[in-house]
Amino acid sequence: MRLQAEGVSFQYDKTAALADIHLDIREGTLTLLCGITGSGKSTLLRLLSGLAEPAAGKVSYDGGGMPPGAVAMVFQQPETQLFASSVHKDMEYGLEQRGVPKHQRLELIRSALSEVGLPYEEFGSRSPFLLSGGEKRRLCIAGAIAARPGLLILDEPTAGLDPKAARSLLDMLRGLRRSGLTLIIGTHDLDSFLPMADEVIIMSQGSICYNGRAATLAADPSPLSSAGLTPPAYTRIGQRLRQRGLLDSLPGSLETLLEELGKRPLPVPPEEGLLIPGEGRYSSSRQDELVPPEADSTEAGHAEAAPARRLWQKLDPRVKWLGMVLGTLVILGMNSLVPLLLSAGLITGMIISAGIPWRRTARFFRPFLLMFLFLWLLSALSWELPDYTLGPIGFSLAGIVRGGLNVLRFLLLISLGFLFTETTTGAPLREGLEWGIAPLKKLGIRTRNWSLAVSVTLQFVPWILGKLAQLQLALSSRGRKTKGLSRWTPRQMALLIVPLLILVIGMGDELATAIEARGYDPSKERTPSCRLAWQQSDTLALFGILLAAASLWGVSQFA
Repeated sequence: MRLQAEGVSFQYDKTAALADIHLDIREGTLTLLCGITGSGKSTLLRLLSGLAEPAAGKVSYDGGGMPPGAVAMVFQQPETQLFASSVHKDMEYGLEQRGVPKHQRLELIRSALSEVGLPYEEFGSRSPFLLSGGEKRRLCIAGAIAARPGLLILDEPTAGLDPKAARSLLDMLRGLRRSGLTLIIGTHDLDSFLPMADEVIIMSQGSICYNGRAATLAADPSPLSSAGLTPPAYTRIGQRLRQRGLLDSLPGSLETLLEELGKRPLPVPPEEGLLIPGEGRYSSSRQDELVPPEADSTEAGHAEAAPARRLWQKLDPRVKWLGMVLGTLVILGMNSLVPLLLSAGLITGMIISAGIPWRRTARFFRPFLLMFLFLWLLSALSWELPDYTLGPIGFSLAGIVRGGLNVLRFLLLISLGFLFTETTTGAPLREGLEWGIAPLKKLGIRTRNWSLAVSVTLQFVPWILGKLAQLQLALSSRGRKTKGLSRWTPRQMALLIVPLLILVIGMGDELATAIEARGYDPSKERTPSCRLAWQQSDTLALFGILLAAASLWGVSQFA
């Protein structure tokens, strides 16, 4: 399949991520997409796979739109791409979403598993969650190629694999390439992929800074260094040897380098190591003279300067803790619509004033919509003398009102927590909490345990929502693109539960191990990670919080 991109641009919350991308990827080729973190390569991969729509420009496939099932994508983390209880069911779900008839699925599953080296007889009935890292990666690729797409996109396919599993994966990809499948691979692993690539695309700050033949880049790796990337090790070694007249040209792979060195054995000096003319014997302390210093591959050198923190970020965390506690108590005491609506307006205004992007806000609240709707309908059900009936189901007016108020109250409480965590980083959040509960130490309560549990929980919620978004994206990559509430059907949610629980348990175990490894002792005093400083703006904010809480409480009492 031939892929073309014409003038493609993309934005995240009004921040440009891609600008004026033009591509022409030929059928049956292997193309590398590389760039430092933040260069835009992962965003471009999602656009090319059809999982995101460009803000401007268009992406075409064989000169037209994307045919159903023609493009498949495998993400970097296999644990976010597996959903069903068995390998067979996991692959069958993808085929079902792509519209493959049921009588054809078994043969396609067998064939795809065979291509990636996972025999169906051995792996078909196994749980995908119990496979090794390399086996999970292979299963993800098998699920992607089962429907015979024309284009396969992979994001960092060797990341996290041990050398043996990585070599096995590379051999498998070589086989897929020989089959005529068009491959696009986003990677930092240039040592492994550059020798087998046809074309290379290098990105920097959302734009393409190199688009050409891999052989040309191997002969002159300067575009890699200019983009903040480190050339492959065999290229760097070849450059140094060529400067000393030991090689005629740069090697195109590690095998080529070894072959050339085999033809021209190097003289071994009496002392151990490599003799550098005019510089004395090589030692480990001079290693940087053999290999040129790596360019800075951090995003900081390329990203724009962070904007000045808004007032919300500058406020003392103790003020925000007090605001959340008072707001929670006032909202829980509201039993009528007017004060709840006033509170909703006030919290909405605070979220806007805090500068939180509306897309991020929407992504946060979207998973709660179906749950709130379900709770509202459940509270409105009436089995005795209903005011309204919908078939055999009865609804009471009092239940509808009561359920609506409860849902709105829950939504406001969640909004307060969202505003708090979005405007407060982990260290200030914890220091503010420990200051507030410090008097409890006199009662023998281990306040450090409390503050650690609360701060981890508040930081854990955004992480869970981020993983949930990754799982949902992986489901969408299986074929059927769903939007809105259709993304949260009972079946979709059932598929997400098990992998999400596995991720949460794994993260919890990692946190417990990290706390233990740091020698955490709740009985000892802790050095503060940041110093709290009360400013005049904090006093004004405190006065505003008390005034707003008193006003809302008064309205709720008279409403």
